[in-house]
Amino acid sequence: MNDYRKFEQVKTTELFITKNKWFYPYYELTDGQFIYGKLSYKGHWRRHAVIETADGLWTVKQKGWFKRAMLINRNEDETIGTMEPQTWKRDTLIKLDDGFEGNYLYKKLFTNAVTLVSDTEGDILRIATKAFGIKKPFTIEVDPSPKKVKLNIPLLVLAGVNLILLRQAQAAAAASA
Repeated sequence: MNDYRKFEQVKTTELFITKNKWFYPYYELTDGQFIYGKLSYKGHWRRHAVIETADGLWTVKQKGWFKRAMLINRNEDETIGTMEPQTWKRDTLIKLDDGFEGNYLYKKLFTNAVTLVSDTEGDILRIATKAFGIKKPFTIEVDPSPKKVKLNIPLLVLAGVNLILLRQAQAAAAASA
C-alpha cells in the first residue's frame, strides 16, 4: 500500500482510469504520473472487488446471490458501508458509517457519465466513460473544494467504476441472451 500516493497531494482535478492486462484486468486511478488507487477482482464473476489506496484496503461484495445491495468492507470483515441500486431508477445510493450519504446518478437520460452527488457536499465527482477507450476507459473530474478533501475520494471513485463495470457486464449478458 506504500506504492500509492495520498490523494491530498493531487495537483489536478482531472484524473483517469487505466486498464492493465486483458484476461484478468485491474484498473488504476492515476493522473498520468502517480497512482492513487487500484481496483481488481477475485473470482470470475466479478462479485468480489478489491480496492487498494494509500489509506488501506477495501472489498466490495454483494450481500448474497440474489441480492442487489453491496457491502463495502475495510479489509475483509469490517463493514463500513453499503451500496444499494434503486429499483426503478439508474441511481445507486451509497452510505458509509462515518455519516456520508451520496448517490451515484446519471444526470441526463442519454449520457455516458455518472455523478456522485451528496445533499451536504453537492457534486463530488464525475466519472465519464470513453467510447473506444481500451487502455483508458474512464475519465474522472473531481470537485476541488477544500471541504471535500476529508472524503476518501479514491475509494468513492473506484467504487463508482466498479458499479459501472458491473452494469456493463449485466448489459452485455442481457444482450447475448
